[in-house]
Amino acid sequence: MTSLDNEKTTPVGELAPHFDLFDPAHGERLWEVMSYARSSCPVVKTDADDGYYIVTRYDDVRAVLEDATTFSSEQAGLRGVPIAQPPLTEDPPNHLEYRRALNPYLSRSFLARYEDDIRRHARELLDDLVPRGRFEFMTDFAVPFTSGNLARVILDDHNKERLTRAIELATEISSAGRHEAFFELADLAEELLRERAESGSRRDDILSAIIRATVQGRPLTIQEQVGATTILFTGGLDTTKAALGGIVKHLADDPSLESRLRDPGWIKGDLDEFLRHASPIAFMARTVTRDTEIAGCPLRPGDRVATHYASANRDETRFENAAELRFDRKRNPHAAFGLGPHRCIGLHFARLQIEVGFQELFKRITNIRVPAGEQVRSATGVVLTHEYLPIEFDTVD
Repeated sequence: MTSLDNEKTTPVGELAPHFDLFDPAHGERLWEVMSYARSSCPVVKTDADDGYYIVTRYDDVRAVLEDATTFSSEQAGLRGVPIAQPPLTEDPPNHLEYRRALNPYLSRSFLARYEDDIRRHARELLDDLVPRGRFEFMTDFAVPFTSGNLARVILDDHNKERLTRAIELATEISSAGRHEAFFELADLAEELLRERAESGSRRDDILSAIIRATVQGRPLTIQEQVGATTILFTGGLDTTKAALGGIVKHLADDPSLESRLRDPGWIKGDLDEFLRHASPIAFMARTVTRDTEIAGCPLRPGDRVATHYASANRDETRFENAAELRFDRKRNPHAAFGLGPHRCIGLHFARLQIEVGFQELFKRITNIRVPAGEQVRSATGVVLTHEYLPIEFDTVD
């Protein structure tokens, strides 16, 4: 990548051809660069990571994600995916078979049986945190809440050391795309799968479904089982915590929003606007398989394309006043969960955790704010999340 003298003051038109989606310094100018691209050069060619194209407009992102023939998901991570992770890294028709095996266990109706467990977990965390009067939201609540739910609901795993390591590795993958982290996470997944298989457990859950699943009439190989399980780690540990933190930051910035979240109906409409405005997943990658073009930009086989969900969700041609939270939108076809056949398989689990988490939070606290003198710190990369989000609050009588 070309070195820039001062990335904070470099004119946006000069920064865009070198924009690095994993560079924290560049991340500080993300929205500026994406806005510039959407208005003038909607498919940005950057020389970061040996070169890739960033697709920034909603309709173009949707066109890429819906055309699996031209844009392959085999390397869905921008810096590559060194191990196959079905269904994420599969193209049709195999992709549909993998999803078909998992979908029943990630439906809203199936997950509803775990709502009491999720609610109990939130209460246990808050019993310790609320009396303090302040806490760091991400580390103290969002991470243990989502990881605990993953352990209880999805993995049925009570090995805290393994889960802690999985959290660290999932963060390394989303923030830096470190290849070694994929293999280390795969080792944890294989360890968990072998323990479950050797236990003889017939538990009716997604991990057992992965072990029992078939594709094209054959059982999954251990490599396929491991790949599918690593997605549970990465998807279950990063994205929901990011969404929780993003909403809390909005509440701290605008206290009037609390009344909206106290309305039980907020989960059916307002949540989608929060997710549109601050997409937890910023982008995913595709590989071009044949000569084509996007928005007039020619592409060749082997070219790498970053479909930028977060930018698509700020596209002014699709969402009026896109940079603002607007809860009066009649339609909100946001891309926060992706678009097309690879739309997030775990979206119902994420929504359930967000709903329950805020219900329990508001039973105990009100008037959330960032303490005076504190600075919120955020991360860049695949997942847009706050890393440090201190809050204080009043308790509910």
